[in-house]
Formats: sequence, C-alpha cells, structure tokens
Amino acid sequence: MSYSYLVRFKKLGPYRFVAGLDTITMIERTFRRTNLKLTFTEGFHPKPKFSYIDPVSTGIIDLAFYVNINLEEDYDPQVVYNEITAVQPLHLKVDSVTKNFLNLSKIEKYEFLVFVKKPFDFDATKVIEKKTKRGIRQISLDVFENVRKFEKKDYVVINYIIRKENTFNPYLFSDKVFLAIRKEAYIQDNALSLLFERGA
Repeated sequence: MSYSYLVRFKKLGPYRFVAGLDTITMIERTFRRTNLKLTFTEGFHPKPKFSYIDPVSTGIIDLAFYVNINLEEDYDPQVVYNEITAVQPLHLKVDSVTKNFLNLSKIEKYEFLVFVKKPFDFDATKVIEKKTKRGIRQISLDVFENVRKFEKKDYVVINYIIRKENTFNPYLFSDKVFLAIRKEAYIQDNALSLLFERGA
C-alpha cells in the first residue's frame, strides 16, 4: 500500500534557468536523500512514483511547482516537509505538503506576474507568436483573465490568469520584460494552494 502527498515547491533565484527535466531530476534526487520510504515503479529501471505539474519556460520563477508523491509509509505531512527541507537544494524550496492526491492533468489555468520596464503600455489586442510542434500559433492577449495592472518603481506589473492551452512564455510579452513569475495553478476556478490552507 502507498500513501499520496501533494507537495508545492518554489523554484527561485538562479534556479529559474534550470530546465524542466533537470528540475524533475533535482526533485527526485532530493527525495532520495531523505529518510522517506518512496514507492517505486516496476521494471528494469525503477523510478519514484511521482507526477508533476507542467513545467514553466526557462527563466521564469516558479512559486507553484506541484508534485504528487507516493510513499510506502503513512507519514504526517509535517514529517515529510521536515525531511525535504533538511536536504533541499538552495533555490528549490518546499513550500507546503498535504496528504492528498490531485490529478495534475486536470489543471486548467495558470496565474502569472510579469514585471515590465517602463515605459510600457499594455495592449490587449497584441498577438503573441508561439512556436509549437505543429508550427506557429498566434495567441492574442485578450485571452487573459482577471488582468490587474499596477506600477512599482521602474516597472509596470501585469498580473493575469491564462488557460493552460493558451500559455506562452511571458518573456514574449515584450522585449522590456524584466522578470516573470508563475504564481498559481487552478482547477476550474479553485487555486491549488487552497488545498494546503484547508489541510486537505
């Protein structure tokens, strides 16, 4: 029997330049250094039974990197949290742990925060060209939801929610983008962070 946990990591600082697959490798190595008893897949090359949220593009700070993990023992979430923090890399930090399984493929939306150097005027009619395996896809900024704009010293800050299928690298937003952050993930209109607040 195995027990499921949902873990929220934050990928900060220079680690935002670590690619998605390398981030997954880093997380798996971190868990192997703990005293937690991991559940492994079967076969010639057993791997920990983990599932992951979609990674962000390289260069984006990620405050919402969610991971499902399976463990052989029924640990208190605080024990899992303490074990990870004892061995975690400097800029890949565990934020929260809850005893819960969530199908991460059901995530529908992501929330981003983008800092753009002044002067900058947000134009909702602008079209972003996103490279895909099938070619170039055009995405208009009018697909953004719950857009909030405010100024902070030398920057215009744009906070927005976008559907998973329309997600693009925020650095395509403008050549003046200074920093981009993924803040949250949503299933329907429910932020995943609420699972931790409710102690689910």
